[in-house]
Amino acid sequence: MITVMGATGRVGRQVVAALVGEEVRAIGRSADRLAALDATPCPGDAADPAFLTAAFRGTDAAFVMLPVDAHEPDQRGAQEAKADAVAAAVRDAGVPHVVALSSLGADVTSGTGFIDGLRVLEERLAATGARVLLLRPGWFLENAAEALPVVEELGCLADSLDPELPVPMVATRDVAAAAARALRARDRTGVVELLGPRDLTQVEVAAVLGAALGRPGLPYVRLADEEMAHALVGAGFSPDAAARHLGMTRALNEGRISARRTAESTTPTGIEDLVGEWVA
Repeated sequence: MITVMGATGRVGRQVVAALVGEEVRAIGRSADRLAALDATPCPGDAADPAFLTAAFRGTDAAFVMLPVDAHEPDQRGAQEAKADAVAAAVRDAGVPHVVALSSLGADVTSGTGFIDGLRVLEERLAATGARVLLLRPGWFLENAAEALPVVEELGCLADSLDPELPVPMVATRDVAAAAARALRARDRTGVVELLGPRDLTQVEVAAVLGAALGRPGLPYVRLADEEMAHALVGAGFSPDAAARHLGMTRALNEGRISARRTAESTTPTGIEDLVGEWVA
């Protein structure tokens, strides 16, 4: 039995799909969305340690992560509560093998916004006694897909990343494939970075999106932090979630988050492989 948290999210649902042939228990918030998966549905609250302990009990390996709700007023508090619940459930259910979705930058002590909470998850899992493999992906390529409505409305790509900053960008399908392989094999611990085929700047991302949309020369606009926070709150983020996003991009802009590219960390799927799906 393999248990997958976040099974209806953009990574977790692909982990479930990649585990075809395995007995899979799928954890998520929506019973209706879980019912559509080829897995045993297990709906519940990821911050509830009793629920998670019951969901993890009897499993041979678990994929764990911190579900994000951008509406939560206290993001760090919510992340810590979920990290505590996950770790307690792993320990109390006696899960022997864990594959955890973390992030590039989780090795940085503090000041990385959303990633600070993932460092807490890593620390909590280290104390459970389970064999833990930490996956640390870079910036998700699919973040560009989520920006398409803004591109259509404003005629530009916008964020708080510096325009010429090279950032490791990885497709969620490659993250899910790495997680599924590890959940099947259960033969390693430690850290695996997942960095995509190459680093990309936001200017390069805008060029690819512009070509696919028939908008050559699509600009990237680097918003001031105050403007970005206002835009995120207008899009439904809580003020604290907006601040956490800015903390993450600031850490990238300042070079405090870095990666060491290797053959293993260089994953195959590039933005050119995905942009046609997004535009369609």
